[in-house]
Amino acid sequence: MKREILLSAGQIFHLMKQTKILLMISIIALTMSISLPLSAEETGRHESLLNMAALLKEKEAALKSREAALDEKEKRIVMLQKELQIQEGEMREVRVSVEKMMAEFKALKEEDLSRLVEVYTAMKPAAAAPLLSELELKYAVEVILRMPAKKSAKLLSAVEAERAVAISRAITEIKPVE
Repeated sequence: MKREILLSAGQIFHLMKQTKILLMISIIALTMSISLPLSAEETGRHESLLNMAALLKEKEAALKSREAALDEKEKRIVMLQKELQIQEGEMREVRVSVEKMMAEFKALKEEDLSRLVEVYTAMKPAAAAPLLSELELKYAVEVILRMPAKKSAKLLSAVEAERAVAISRAITEIKPVE
């Protein structure tokens, strides 16, 4: 059989009053227990926990500071890497330009030297000898090396002996004896 509990409004009001009273007693008891003085051991533990919390906050702040500094350094490194890549590109362009200029210079020098060889080859040895004696040694050697053997032999025999020996020595230093 089912039992129904029917409460009157007065009874409900009475239960609510009792519940409020119990709740107020619980709050008062809790408040009193918090405000009660702690024992020496509990006080030490409490201070230790507070010290640890403060230390953790300090370490957290230091870590945040280091993290910010590292972020800044990382940004700087990225920026420097970009600058370095730009400079490397510019240096490649300059190197290519210099290599091109050197090749042009070498071609012009080669052309001039070839023309000089043609001139010395066309001249009579007696007329070419004093001119060859005045040339820088490296150019005199190049002229002799590029001339046909018979022509260079005649020209060297017309050059004063000391200069002919210097040219001959330079030639032997350039071309190893086989």
